[in-house]
Amino acid sequence: MSRVRRSVLNYASSLLLQSVTLAVGIFSTPLLLKWLGDDRFGAFRSVADWITHLKILELGLAGAMLPLLAGAIAQQNRSQVELTLAVAIRSYCKVLFLMLGAAIVLSFAILHLVPVQQSLATELHTAYWISLLSILLLPFTPFRLLIEASHRGDIINLTYILQSLIITSVSLYLASQGLGMPGQFLAIAIGATVATIFVSWKSLRQYPRTLKVVIFASTQATQPVREQLQKLSTPTLIYYLFTQIGLFTDNLVVAYFLGPASVVPFVMTQRLFAIAQAQVQSVGNATWSSLADLYTKGELEQFNLRLVQLTALVATFGMVLIIPILVYNFWFVQLWVGAERFAGLGVSVLAAMNAVMMGVLSLWGWCFSGTGNVAAIARLSALVGILNISVSLLATPSLQLIGPLLGTFVSFFGLYFWGMLYQLKRKFGASPRSLLTAVVRPFLVALLYVPCATWFAQTYPPQGWLSLAVSMIAIALIFLGIAWLSLLNSIERFEWSQRFKQVLFRSTSMLR
Repeated sequence: MSRVRRSVLNYASSLLLQSVTLAVGIFSTPLLLKWLGDDRFGAFRSVADWITHLKILELGLAGAMLPLLAGAIAQQNRSQVELTLAVAIRSYCKVLFLMLGAAIVLSFAILHLVPVQQSLATELHTAYWISLLSILLLPFTPFRLLIEASHRGDIINLTYILQSLIITSVSLYLASQGLGMPGQFLAIAIGATVATIFVSWKSLRQYPRTLKVVIFASTQATQPVREQLQKLSTPTLIYYLFTQIGLFTDNLVVAYFLGPASVVPFVMTQRLFAIAQAQVQSVGNATWSSLADLYTKGELEQFNLRLVQLTALVATFGMVLIIPILVYNFWFVQLWVGAERFAGLGVSVLAAMNAVMMGVLSLWGWCFSGTGNVAAIARLSALVGILNISVSLLATPSLQLIGPLLGTFVSFFGLYFWGMLYQLKRKFGASPRSLLTAVVRPFLVALLYVPCATWFAQTYPPQGWLSLAVSMIAIALIFLGIAWLSLLNSIERFEWSQRFKQVLFRSTSMLR
């Protein structure tokens, strides 16, 4: 399967995943808020975030495994793939015990970190222990990494769709039966188990000797893989550790300083931005293997040309998605969960800017992590993470819900963006000016367009879901047309037209 076809299939499945996620969220969230209440819902989200942070103890294994598996698959070396999987599974078994130990320690502090009413304390503790069931699936993680390294993100995305539908169905039923937070985590465990079984079965069908190698492979046979893994895992750990600390502590900071109930408007106001951000990031997720392939073959000139093109695409596509959300976010939240759960314009603006920049930085990050060069940005990621959490902790008590997003904004625009430009130049010979231009031009067009779109939205506010959807689509399409005419010259428009036709033709062929 060609690089273009793989990228198209991966992106199409990602688009389907985000569409299903949006539809499921719009339907299920009001019901969960009704049955759980704001305090329970906010506490549930905060505990879930703390459990997510336990994955820091994964020690960078996932990021280190991807380039190793991708290299073995590219060489069509089945024995090397199986040996790499065996080392990964053994490593994850060790990490499992480390995580469970950390989880026991965390259990003594969870009520302090997620302060709730006394009447909810026992329920939260029970929910916390049930949430740990998902950690028991950790040793099966390499099977998912194998599918990702095989450039079959479509399988992963379809599995996530199945998982999402199962979790949502079970969580709604258990919430309606009054099982509160424990029911929510039980639903997550059930959905994750089904998805893990499917992915593992899919991988073992392709590499049936894997479990035998896990049990019987000698220390001498696995030594080269373990050395490579150790070399990559330390910088990968630093990179993912501080990225996660910087980006996924926002709900925890809000819950600690402002209470779990404040997490609800904070999350609801950002819901559409999070989905749009994931969709923008999926461009990088769908194309990283192609960039890695060009790098492996030594085609750096083509690599850098493609990187500039993808950067412009991500920035422009991000604006297409984010602008209508920014303009109509209040009406969306009002129709969805009520105007009282809208966190304010400041939260919306910062969430919008962070979402677009995260899409760009994620694409650039894949250039390093997908080629085994993550060590080049490990120190930068550490500085960015420290700056992010520091600003968040200092700003939240006074600026309330704006504080955590301000931390992300300052770290992204003040340090991460410029540091990545420097590292891309140093490691790959990329042109900072070309990349900067690719990002800035769509931003400038958006700055001129947003006031007009805002005036239209306020003059003709939507009266319901249908008018909201039509208005948002219209705002997006108008900006897309403006960007098409203003950001591309005639030659570039012709080239992109040919690419779109090629993608459409190949997508049609795959469906036949």
